[in-house]
Amino acid sequence: MNAIEADNWTNAQLNIEIVGTGVVGYTGDYNIGTAKHDISVRKIPREIRNWLKELHEITTEGGSNKWNKSVFTLSPDGKFDMKFIWDQELYDEIERLAKA
Repeated sequence: MNAIEADNWTNAQLNIEIVGTGVVGYTGDYNIGTAKHDISVRKIPREIRNWLKELHEITTEGGSNKWNKSVFTLSPDGKFDMKFIWDQELYDEIERLAKA
């Protein structure tokens, strides 16, 4: 399984959203030189989605460290970075739709 469909990529980014009770959505892209290509998210295994839900539960336990978006960046040498973001507009939209 490889969601990046090339061997010569230079970096990859997965944009993650977690809403409600842990519904996970994601999009992503990777670069080959200066050209961007979409990550084939269909090839990302269900275990990754489950891991993200678990990570969210652990890191937000007790109401601290609120986040509903994350950006995971990966380089071919295995180095990575993960940023956690609170998007109030996303939260408000989900709350509004839940009441409709």
